[in-house]
Amino acid sequence: MTATNIELNSLAQFTHNNAVYWAAFSSDGKQLASASLDNTVKLWNVESREHVGTLKGHGDGVAYVGYLADGRIVTASLDRNLKVWSADGVLKSTIAGHQDYLTCAAAAPRGTLVASGGFDKVVRLWDADLASSRGVLSGHEGSVLAVAVSPDTSLVASGGNDRTVRIWDVEERKQVHVLSGHNASIEAVDFSPRAKLLASADMEGRIRIWTLSGETADSFESGAARIRSLGFSPDGEWLAGGDGTGTVRIWNVADRTELARVAAHRNTVYSVRFSSGGKLLATAGFDRTVRLFGVSRG
Repeated sequence: MTATNIELNSLAQFTHNNAVYWAAFSSDGKQLASASLDNTVKLWNVESREHVGTLKGHGDGVAYVGYLADGRIVTASLDRNLKVWSADGVLKSTIAGHQDYLTCAAAAPRGTLVASGGFDKVVRLWDADLASSRGVLSGHEGSVLAVAVSPDTSLVASGGNDRTVRIWDVEERKQVHVLSGHNASIEAVDFSPRAKLLASADMEGRIRIWTLSGETADSFESGAARIRSLGFSPDGEWLAGGDGTGTVRIWNVADRTELARVAAHRNTVYSVRFSSGGKLLATAGFDRTVRLFGVSRG
């Protein structure tokens, strides 16, 4: 590992029986959930590092897991369904609607909104309380590979095989910006928690940072052949990214300098997420593992 301003210290490693597509912290940072192609989601106690539960019920690999503000858990699977679980892992509802593989999802940081995308080329909005549709967003000309919900839940961003990033108004269920500039499929998008910025990354390793008005705030080469995952720190100062070789990098958002780099996995890194306090980073990879890192300023 090399680092200039940030130290990443390995704290724990958790395993699944197949590739791990996503990992997410609960809002209080006490629990970590991991979603795998082994059709399960596993729950881990962050402090004790103990496995505390397994969510079973999906009929295919689980592509996403996230927490609603009230602690409930949302999962999305290649079986085209989403599921909502209680904080202790009891299944509450199943939501269906996608017409092809469901590849990505995002639970809103507050409220009950969930967005999802897939091979059917649409973004679907859901109400987790009612287990019902809040609308279908059409416009992508290829599979949707990444979605994110803005901090105030008013916007959804999506990216995919058509090489565009699209920003949607949730309330009016309409497209407000089509962002062009990537030359390859977009596999990761994330909103900055505090600044009005959106980051996107493609299979050629280019990262673009956009304002929510649709302007390009910046664009830079990550140094990787492919960026598969992105995640802002809670204060918006840092951006983490995972690539196709197993490397995780952290950049300073203000000047795009690389602050840290670690060989976290043996292959593609599908997810990078900071804890709510910013002192932990969870990464998930093709090598069937979830890694937990402590994050500190050097």
